[in-house]
Amino acid sequence: MIMGAAIASVAWICFVPWTKLKELRAQEEQQGRTDPPEADPR
Repeated sequence: MIMGAAIASVAWICFVPWTKLKELRAQEEQQGRTDPPEADPR
């Protein structure tokens, strides 16, 4: 039971940041489509 909880917690720690990153990328992509293109600062 303890081993199952440890595996579940490790899986949760790995899974949650990936979903948040995916949501953040989708949000940035939406903003990129609505905002005018910015000048390249280089």
